[in-house]
Amino acid sequence: MSLELTADWFVRALIRLRWVIVAAWLLVAAVLIVGVPQADPLTSERPSFLPDWVPSRQATAALARHFPSRGGLSEAVVVFERRDRELGSADWRAIEEIALRLSHATHPLRQEELHDVLVRSPTSLPLPKTPLISEDRHAALVVVGISANFITLRSARIVEHVQRVVQGYDLPEGLAAAITGSSGFGRDYALAARKSSDQTFYVTVAAVIFILLLVYRAPVAAFIPLAAISLAAVVALKVLDLGGHFGLHVGTAERIFVVVLLFGAGTDYALLLMSRCHEFLDASFSPRASAAAGLQGTLGAILASAGTDMAGLLMLVFAQYGIFRTTGPAVAVALLVAMLASITLVPSAMAIAGGVLFWPGKRMGSFGQKRLWPAVGRLVTRRPLWVLAATLVLLAGPALQGLHIRWVYDTLAYLSDDYQAARGLNMAMRHWPVGEVAPLSVLIETPEGMSGERWNRLARQVTRRLARVDGVRDIRSLSQPVGSLVGEVETRAPATATAPAPPGSRLPGLSSLPRMGRRSLLDNLGIGEVVQRLKEIGREKIEEEYVSPDRRATRMVVVLGRPSLTLEAMASVDDIRQAAQAALHEAGVDARIHVAGITAEIMDTRSITRRDFYLVAGLVLGVILLMVIVLLRDWLLSLFMIASTLVSYLATLGLTYWFFAAVFGSPGLDWKVEVFLFVVMVAVGQDYNIFLAARLAQEARRHDAREATRLAVIHTGPVISSCGVIMAATLGSLAAGDLVLLIQLGFSLALGMLIDTFIVRPLLLPAFVALTGRTGKTL
Repeated sequence: MSLELTADWFVRALIRLRWVIVAAWLLVAAVLIVGVPQADPLTSERPSFLPDWVPSRQATAALARHFPSRGGLSEAVVVFERRDRELGSADWRAIEEIALRLSHATHPLRQEELHDVLVRSPTSLPLPKTPLISEDRHAALVVVGISANFITLRSARIVEHVQRVVQGYDLPEGLAAAITGSSGFGRDYALAARKSSDQTFYVTVAAVIFILLLVYRAPVAAFIPLAAISLAAVVALKVLDLGGHFGLHVGTAERIFVVVLLFGAGTDYALLLMSRCHEFLDASFSPRASAAAGLQGTLGAILASAGTDMAGLLMLVFAQYGIFRTTGPAVAVALLVAMLASITLVPSAMAIAGGVLFWPGKRMGSFGQKRLWPAVGRLVTRRPLWVLAATLVLLAGPALQGLHIRWVYDTLAYLSDDYQAARGLNMAMRHWPVGEVAPLSVLIETPEGMSGERWNRLARQVTRRLARVDGVRDIRSLSQPVGSLVGEVETRAPATATAPAPPGSRLPGLSSLPRMGRRSLLDNLGIGEVVQRLKEIGREKIEEEYVSPDRRATRMVVVLGRPSLTLEAMASVDDIRQAAQAALHEAGVDARIHVAGITAEIMDTRSITRRDFYLVAGLVLGVILLMVIVLLRDWLLSLFMIASTLVSYLATLGLTYWFFAAVFGSPGLDWKVEVFLFVVMVAVGQDYNIFLAARLAQEARRHDAREATRLAVIHTGPVISSCGVIMAATLGSLAAGDLVLLIQLGFSLALGMLIDTFIVRPLLLPAFVALTGRTGKTL
């Protein structure tokens, strides 16, 4: 059976079973709502979005291997501050009591989720000075180590547990507390994403309703695609929930893109169908026959458009970065459901509506069909070379800028003070370097164990080298366990400086002994011997803190004076690695260097996502080009269509960069904009190419290339412009959120859709067709 006969059979069966199809969609939605509970994304979540082989993950694994209590992937930092005076005894009791309570789960957290969480308080290590107490003694830190990436759900759940404990404690009057650190920022980022998701949904629906009413000028015609796509959204989200029970991870980010793209693409498919249906109504077809003929005339274009969309998005599964890999399949599933709704539910509802479809008028809105699009059609067919050259010159400047974008990775810094993590960081920065809330861990690992004396000498050499690295503010190591701000303290002869004693103790290190041991020590030894014994305890504790039990590794804590996710901080990490390697070479020690921490992790994120972008971009371009060639059976026209989309993508990047730099003073664009904008513009942007090419091939049956081009521009101009405005509005709704990523991505996607709709599709592509006579084949 030929494709034409198959399509004809499908359309006739669909119109005949229209009531059954509508009932089937409602039944499927009801069954999914009742029978499929929302999946818990935590069950399918990996500890990190990065693969295990990247340097930061290997560093974390090595740290956990040698120092099990220091192997966390992220940290929540509770900052306690008293602005008017030093922390008092009541404050210290509150801080230590909260630290103890953090080890006990609070509902709904389960106790087993805390099994590998380490809590460090100011009394955790008996040293002459602890970095967890500020120099002015107005502030203190409690650090919670978490064995999950800072933007994972597991990390967020533990931060919420910390918040419940802190909020549930009656703090002394005047003592303020806030949760920050990498996990604190990650949790607040997730909160902002959820808030953005709600705002985006409302703006998306409002935009679709407004534009549909403007286009159709008929409530029934506007209601049908809106209701159909809303029902499709319910079905798609429940299908994703079902997938979640079988290991498919769908978090907040994936759901945001699912809703936005489903409404945008689904409405576009419906609009194309209803526009063609209206042409047949104008030709005196009956409402039911118009619905059938409209579907027959657009089925190929809708299937081709949805196919290219899904194929392009599915290429994200080949990415290494976790969020990219999970977003592609989720959105592809949503687009499949939207396409099925557009070719089954929408035409069935149209056939049921019959003559009231476009009530109270007889015509749907046709933007520019009488004057604008005929004028554009004449222009591109009479002066195609001039139009082609002028359009390329117009896009060239921003496209060149699009090749030289500064990508920003410190997206957490844009959270406002409305979020606790930002307030906590500001509190900490009044008393510590900015890097204290997310320090680096430098691990030196040798094939064989070494004595404490050798480790001490090596630590001193490496520490001195690292101290000269630009951006390093403090180093804590075996040779200077309390940091460079106090001076070097050797483990073989600990300093006798008075420590900030914990509550109830007046001697440094006394809290490390059991209560009976303290009494026995004081009863049987003189004060001089007690101090000497405590020195020995201090030396043991210091080695325990900085040298692994098998004596094959030592760790150093490096505090940067730069925000942890900035490009400057990443440059410091490279310098730290080189300086440490130089010190090892100088000492003649065969050892491996590992750097762990959020800065090292974001460096690997940058490396992996750059690699992912080039891989995914190549796959997307290759797959979509192949599909378009198969559809149009014209390789030159297909190549030009893909190339024109690339030009519009680069121009969009350049214009977005200029806008945010000029208006907001942004140093660059969020790094995630690059890949998501590319995939959506190249995949979803082909819809309008295919809509135009389908009509062009049909008109070419009866006319020469230039006349076919003119007629295709006139007939598709109104529907493509309406589709483009709807897609721009739905994708632009991302900018309604709080996150800079979504604001930039929403703006760039909306701008890209408008460039595609009003420049590339009506000018660039028709001018090329008029010049070359390449009209493609019938879809």
